[in-house]
Formats: sequence, C-alpha cells, structure tokens
Amino acid sequence: MTFYYKRLLSILAALLTTVAVFAGNGINSPYSRFGLGILSDQSLAVNRQMGGLGYALRDSRYINLTNPASIAYVDTLTMLFEAGFSLQNVNFKEGSKKINAHNSSFDYIAMEFRLRKGLGMSFGFMPYSNVGYTFGNRNSSTTNDNGLNASNSNSYYGTGGIYQPFVALGWSPAKNLSVGIMASYIYGDISHTAATTFDDTSIRSTARYYTMDISSYKLDLGVQYGTRVGRNNHLTFGATYSLGHDLNADARLIEQTTLGGVVHSSDTTALSNNFKLPHTYGVGVVYSIGDKWRIGADYTMQQWSTSDFFGSDIGSGTDRSKVSLGAEYSPSKLYGNIFQTMSYRAGAYYAQPYTEVNGKKGCDEYGVSAGFSVPIVNKHNNRSHLHVSGQFIHIEPKSAGMISENYLRINIGITFNEGWFTKMKVD
Repeated sequence: MTFYYKRLLSILAALLTTVAVFAGNGINSPYSRFGLGILSDQSLAVNRQMGGLGYALRDSRYINLTNPASIAYVDTLTMLFEAGFSLQNVNFKEGSKKINAHNSSFDYIAMEFRLRKGLGMSFGFMPYSNVGYTFGNRNSSTTNDNGLNASNSNSYYGTGGIYQPFVALGWSPAKNLSVGIMASYIYGDISHTAATTFDDTSIRSTARYYTMDISSYKLDLGVQYGTRVGRNNHLTFGATYSLGHDLNADARLIEQTTLGGVVHSSDTTALSNNFKLPHTYGVGVVYSIGDKWRIGADYTMQQWSTSDFFGSDIGSGTDRSKVSLGAEYSPSKLYGNIFQTMSYRAGAYYAQPYTEVNGKKGCDEYGVSAGFSVPIVNKHNNRSHLHVSGQFIHIEPKSAGMISENYLRINIGITFNEGWFTKMKVD
C-alpha cells in the first residue's frame, strides 16, 4: 500500500470518529417542533458566505456539495479536507418580551480528491435537520374536564436530529460539461413531549409523546455546463435533483393521562407513511468576469406537501421555495499582499416555510451574509484557506402573536489543500 493511501485511510478513520460529535449539536428554537425540525442545507463555508449559492459554482480550491457535478473539477495533484463550525446568538421576541440564547455547533466535515482525469470523489458527514427546544406557559384559571376551575401548566420539550454521512462522485465526460451523484445514509431519531399538569393533584394530567426513528437513504443528482462569453468571461449553468421517497420511519404517538402520579390510561398510535423526503429541484447560474468577479443566483423548490409528519398539531408539509443571490471578488491569485490574495464574498437569501400547523403556514426566513477567505501561507503550503463569515437571519412568523427570531451567526471553516499526489523527483 502506498504512503498516500495510508494517509487517506488515516483521515477516513478520523472522519468516522467525528460522527459522535454531531449527536451533541444544540439548537434553541420552538419552531424545531414542527416537521423534521430546523433543516440544514448542503452548503459549506464558501457557499454560506454567498447566501447559500452553489448550483453553478466551480472552484478547484474548495469543496462544493450543493451540486455534486462540481466535484469533477478537483485539482489533479491535491487532496482537499474541510471542516466547519459556527457560533450564534439568537434573540426571541414575542410582543414586548425578549430572550437571548447562545449556541455553538460543529457543522460538517468533508474530503475531496481526484480518482482519475475528469473524475473526482468526495465523502463526509453533515446534519440534515436538528431539533432542540424547551418552553411552556401557565394558565392561572381554566376549566378542566370536570367543569371545575384550576391552574395548570403546559410544557413542551423536543430533542434529536437527522444526520447525513455521504459519498459523492463528479465526472466530466466532455469539455465544459460535468455530472455528479451523491448518495447519503439518512438516520436519526426525534422526540417531542407536550404535557399539561394541574396544581390540583386530584385532576388528571395529560401528556403526548411523539417519537420517530429513521434509517433510510438520500440521492442527489447534478449537472453543470459552462461556456465562454467574450475573451475572459464565463457563464456557468447548474441544475440538481434530489429523489423524493418514503422514509419508512418508525413513528408513534403515545397519549397518557395520570392521576396522583399514577398512569391512568395510555394509548399508542402508529404513524405509518407520514414521513417523506421531498422531490427537490434546483437551478442556478454564475457569471464570471475574468478572474476577479463572480455573481450568481440559485432557485430551489422542495415538494414537502406529500408529508404529514406527526399531524396537524406538530405540523404537516407544504411546498417550499428558496432564492439565493451571491457575489465574490478576488483581487489577485498571486501571492503577495495578504489583502490582495483574499477572496471577499457576500450574499442573501429568502426561504418559505416547509410546514403548516392547523392549516396555517409557518415562518418565512430571510438571511444576509458576508465573509472572506484568507490563504494560509507557510513554507510547506500556500493553497489552504481559512473561511470566516457573518450571517444575520430573521425568522418571521406568518401569524400574529407568534415568536420571531433573529440570529447573528459566525461561520468558520478551514480547507486544507495538500499536494498528496505530487511525485517527488530524487536526483
């Protein structure tokens, strides 16, 4: 076995050991109670700097998983290894009430390398969705099922997530054309609890427990085509499709009543065929002006309307659209002044909700981002990059009286670009 493949297997072993890290990913949002939770996309550090843009992006210096067709353009002699994490502060607002919360998470890890000319491969691990919330309310006086007035408390709690280890291939069968495929194993579990308890212990308390366990697959297909415009400019088109199918989730609803701390009744309902991955379509375009400027736009449609999830009180599915805009400015690719060799990016996006509760749609999502990538230069390497970006995200409910959320998020990623496959010449 060659030295290079030994290094590859060592990195793969380290990659697999990080899977446990994702199980502890935290999120604070009451809206993660609905559907499959708060969705993650397949954007890495550079995509996040540009509002999630990626369907038509090609760059041998970075990994782009939003379209697996871009993997075909990995550099001949290098191995790319990228990891990312984020820090965030979220502000919840309901009327005049405001609450802040802080989170950090390890977001993804990925590798990419060339198998042969025109054929690249990538593999890694990222979350698909996350659930995490605890909230409640108290009613000072309400009528119970016996017609008596009593004080009660409603509490809601949820945890879990769905995770996505993947392997992807990108192939360029002809000049300017590439196709790609990404296969992912989708797994995880989600649980929700909704309980009503009374101060008077002679009154029955009620609780509903929702549980779901998933073990399935996800399949993404992509294509990119580029063409020259004039002498120095380029136009690249990209399109993706993600296969929609039944997740065959093991899901159930348990309804219990308790009296004096003793379970009085318990009913279990199996929920079959309620959880589905959506058919997802994406198209994008990027216009490159020389080697300095790139601007682009993406559009995504996810057909979540075929999913019932846990039912109307936890949220059923509705079709979701997302629009992303992004731009990049790279003053110079020659190494000299550090500010001239950095790449500067900015972007924005708008996304509709993918769930509705009791016939009412969830929250619109607006986001803006800006960041930069700085080369890491030392005596051994000048191709690796540190990516830093800031995001502001606003979650706007469509119904009055619901909680709005504002996120200030710092994304940090690092791409190691190593010349593993360079043949050394010995005199």
